[in-house]
Amino acid sequence: MALTSATPLSAELNVPIAARVVSFLQPPPSGTMAAAILFEPGNAASEAEANAIERAIGNGLAAGRGAIRVRRVPIGAMGALSGYHVAFVTAGLRSQQGDIAAIAAKSSVLTISSDAACVQSARCVVGISTVPKTQITVSRAAARAANIRFGSAFLMLVKEI
Repeated sequence: MALTSATPLSAELNVPIAARVVSFLQPPPSGTMAAAILFEPGNAASEAEANAIERAIGNGLAAGRGAIRVRRVPIGAMGALSGYHVAFVTAGLRSQQGDIAAIAAKSSVLTISSDAACVQSARCVVGISTVPKTQITVSRAAARAANIRFGSAFLMLVKEI
């Protein structure tokens, strides 16, 4: 039971950091950016993290000169992710991460996850962990595949793999 409650707390802590990451995109974002919360219905960890992300963002969260607005997208209905700028990849989706990466790359969608394995396998562009300290990891290969670019000042502050 303790592991289940740890997931949303971690996701809530990651959301403000994720918004800062989005603000470093090149070209800089402005206006409203649609973000998908990819989750698997029936998967407790995935649903818990989706709930936490949705609560943390609420009606919108500032990201540079833009604002992030989220919508839950069941993994089975993610389609082409067209119209989305960002996709939060929730916990418990490892078996679908390859499909998510392929679809995100086609639509130039920035994928962000708290699952380090998603970034290490070049299936997510950004990984954010907060234990034992905050660490932002960027997959060069995933970023290149999705045509995602960050400012050089940001890249000096993160771990690139």
